[in-house]
Amino acid sequence: MPSRSTDASRSAADVARLRQGLRAAISAIERGEAPPGAGGDFSLGEAPARLPLGVAPVDAALGGGLLLGGLHEVSAPAADAGVLGAFALGLAACAVMACRRPLLLVQQDLVPWEAGAFYAPGLAAFGLSPGALLLVRVRRPQDVLYVMEEGLKCAGLAAVLGEVASPLPDALTATRRLSLAARGQGILGLIARHTMACEPCAAVSRWVVSPLPSPAPDGLGGLGVPRARVRLVRNRFGPPGNWPLAFAGGQFHLAPDGEAHHERGDATSSGRSGPALPQPQPAAPGHGSPRTAGVA
Repeated sequence: MPSRSTDASRSAADVARLRQGLRAAISAIERGEAPPGAGGDFSLGEAPARLPLGVAPVDAALGGGLLLGGLHEVSAPAADAGVLGAFALGLAACAVMACRRPLLLVQQDLVPWEAGAFYAPGLAAFGLSPGALLLVRVRRPQDVLYVMEEGLKCAGLAAVLGEVASPLPDALTATRRLSLAARGQGILGLIARHTMACEPCAAVSRWVVSPLPSPAPDGLGGLGVPRARVRLVRNRFGPPGNWPLAFAGGQFHLAPDGEAHHERGDATSSGRSGPALPQPQPAAPGHGSPRTAGVA
């Protein structure tokens, strides 16, 4: 049975290999080369000023698309970690495909336990090859902010996405630093917060997402494409908004069962379709005989 000292030495060796690989990738990007494993998929030409999402009402509200060279915040309750990660990763994938540069993803180590670990076929469905992703995991939210700031200073990246599951210390000051770093290189800065964020923030746009049903395309069960109710609650370049979006084929689409709505504070804006039911109603079971619906 291996001793604790042997396990510790193996862990230290693994960390050293990860650091060495990350340093090699960053060095290659700074030299204007593709990172190891990226093949010939990336170029270091001039990036566009805006990142269109391909959904006309959303791009119109944003003044042509997400600002590159700015910080954007996405948040959701902890129970909606899956849809939050899907939406943020979809935004980052759009930047990767538009700029043909890799993505730096910085995660607090609590995030995979709450939202799940990455799955290679799932990344491929988002248009992300293994060589398009540089992944860093750290323990504290402060460490996420530090790595993000350093990554936003690197012109060879398309986007920097940070995921945190704990409250941010001094969020306004921290996000101001990230905004300044993103502005210098024209990189898409994204911070995904797995808690509802209400304190002041320097992000140019703030989004709140919640899940929508995603029926399987073949009607036989299973998983469909990621779908979310997306609320743009702060927008420096236009009005707020509320849209049902789906991500498929490497781009966003309006979900087929809804239309865009500007924020008005009414039932339509909040996603409700009608008044509350006068009394509790039993739900139909998802499996088995319908007779089980009335069983307590």
